[in-house]
Amino acid sequence: MIVRRYQFIALAFLGFCLLPLLSCASPSSGVQSYAAVAPPAPGTARVWFLRTKDPEEQYGDPIIFANGNQIGRSVPGIAFYHDFPPGTYAFTVQSYGLTAGQPLQKDVVQLAPGADTYLEILWGGSWLVGSAGGATFFVRTLPPALGQPYLRELTDKGPPRAL
Repeated sequence: MIVRRYQFIALAFLGFCLLPLLSCASPSSGVQSYAAVAPPAPGTARVWFLRTKDPEEQYGDPIIFANGNQIGRSVPGIAFYHDFPPGTYAFTVQSYGLTAGQPLQKDVVQLAPGADTYLEILWGGSWLVGSAGGATFFVRTLPPALGQPYLRELTDKGPPRAL
């Protein structure tokens, strides 16, 4: 009788151990897939917007702006790109908290034809960008040596989320 009880417990334990393996995402599991990344149009510059998942974030999906125009929403764990004509652009991201509505930091970038630029959307203390007001979102430029591996880590690469 005791042996059967331990056999039952062993089988139950084995079942719980195998459950995570059996629940892996299959192609029809509802996980969104994205089309292959198309090369940029001739004479344009590509800007990648990157954001990791941070469990400490509190405010969702901020809007990203280029020269004051809305580009898309930054979604945790998703990278997306936008192709721009060459020129100088000031990138900002929607802020929250005491600084709501005021861009905290403008990341000014000179875009050259055929170049890839990597912008990281971060959540953190506004003091990191020289402003009082608590935690908020901000943007910073990554060098290509960091941006390219960072982009490979984010498996979802899609279009900007609708505004």
